[in-house]
Amino acid sequence: MSPPPGKSPKQPLISTALVVAGSFAIFFPAWLPENPALPTEEGIVEALQFILLLATSAFWFGAARPAGKVGPFYQIMGAISLGSALGEADALIERTIIIEVEWFYLPLGLFALVKFQKHRRQFREFLNEFVSRPAAGFFASAFMLTFVLARFLGTPVLWKASLGENYHPDIPQTVEAYLELLACYLLLIGTIGLALAQRSHDPTAFD
Repeated sequence: MSPPPGKSPKQPLISTALVVAGSFAIFFPAWLPENPALPTEEGIVEALQFILLLATSAFWFGAARPAGKVGPFYQIMGAISLGSALGEADALIERTIIIEVEWFYLPLGLFALVKFQKHRRQFREFLNEFVSRPAAGFFASAFMLTFVLARFLGTPVLWKASLGENYHPDIPQTVEAYLELLACYLLLIGTIGLALAQRSHDPTAFD
């Protein structure tokens, strides 16, 4: 049995660079010329959320084979990410193909359920691997942003009390949208870190 590969210093450096670059890049919609209106969920911010979640899903599915025995759970996470991406692009999808997005959740849910049922004995191994990676921190931060901070800062009552007569209804919606966009980016970074993690037990692991 060959010894496990040493931990490469490149991975944390790449992850840090991606986080810093992405934290600035997600404000790209606000830099668009001739666009005085604040970007909200109905515009470019929602499109970027869709792209980031779609990329996250692609990395989950792509890393399933190198993950070995826990690969099916990577596919489950890919299906969940794909469902989230479809949820962000529901208006565009329904205008394009005239089918409610909810119909896509049925095959994705069945796929995830079948995978879990067939490989449930490896769930603990997947969970142990997941929480032992730095990626878990990115996922925890993303969920805190989405379900705590975005909900709190996206409350109109807070901004009405803070701004008084200067309050505008677009403000809480825009703040919530950007926090969710940052959360989508953190999910992508965490997934990339997990997908590129070195695995000595699998010959197809990424370098």
